[in-house]
Amino acid sequence: MYHVPPELVREIFNFLFDTPLNDSEELGVPNRQKWSSIHGLTLVSKDFRALTLEAWFRTLFVTSPADITLLQDVFPEIGRAWTRELHCVQLHSRETSVWNLEGFQCLSRIRLDWMSPSMMPHYGSDDPADRLPFTHISSTVTELDIRGLPWPSPLVFHNINKILPQLRILKLRQSRTWCGLCHTCSVVKFRSPGPEMLVYEGGLGLPMHYSRVFSALEHLHTVSITVPDLGSGTTTLSQKHNPYLWSGECDRCMEIMYEDEAFRVRWVARKQGQADDTKEGGKTVYVFPPALKRVEWRFWKAESGEDSDFIENGDELNGSGDDV
Repeated sequence: MYHVPPELVREIFNFLFDTPLNDSEELGVPNRQKWSSIHGLTLVSKDFRALTLEAWFRTLFVTSPADITLLQDVFPEIGRAWTRELHCVQLHSRETSVWNLEGFQCLSRIRLDWMSPSMMPHYGSDDPADRLPFTHISSTVTELDIRGLPWPSPLVFHNINKILPQLRILKLRQSRTWCGLCHTCSVVKFRSPGPEMLVYEGGLGLPMHYSRVFSALEHLHTVSITVPDLGSGTTTLSQKHNPYLWSGECDRCMEIMYEDEAFRVRWVARKQGQADDTKEGGKTVYVFPPALKRVEWRFWKAESGEDSDFIENGDELNGSGDDV
């Protein structure tokens, strides 16, 4: 009789459980098999039960901080050894959940699904509920994936270098993007057909105020931002035709402010880190995060009726602290 080495069995289990169930981008849904479909493995033997639980909890799906406390009380191995990815869900609530991740020693990736329509950052606040809502994150975490953030102001990320100093990969999927010209979160509208993807290398491509916040992240090498393109805009853009290095500017600002060629030239230069010493110039310039190699902008086409779910513009209540 042949015996399979335990290490190989463990790898087989991990492969089985780590395979995504589907490619759905739906928020608040775990992208893996249902427990009912693999529960039978826990009944085969003690060894199979241990391997099944270890593989199942490699990705921990939770909808409240209380879930973490409860599960760690029942399965202490979750924090000590099992969990590599934490999938948190901010439910539809007026209060922001703050996730205390103390005890997760092997965590490498965090995904946060934001299903609540409210998150308005307050300028100068140190409350985690007004920033990325995590505390006591292990230095082993190198990837952060945030989906559905309704107001992706740079203020939200002001604590990122303190809580995630080893961050290497940042993924954002949201309905709006930050316009560095009008300091608002705006929907994206290009003239059809619009790009499917824009790629920047060499540290360029972030919204200017994002670059300044992320500049303290010494290990960040990849940022991916995915937003819907509502179409019907005035800006023609593609990977091959991107003369002004688009990085989140709203269609209205580009239509109005880019008419001034002198301003446009200065603005594009500032987005490349060049200071503007003219009387009309702004103070803010792009700051290159030291390890940033690639910035990806991905766009999906908003379907008919989907654009009604997006508010086109809103004022940044307290500003970003910098001028245009």
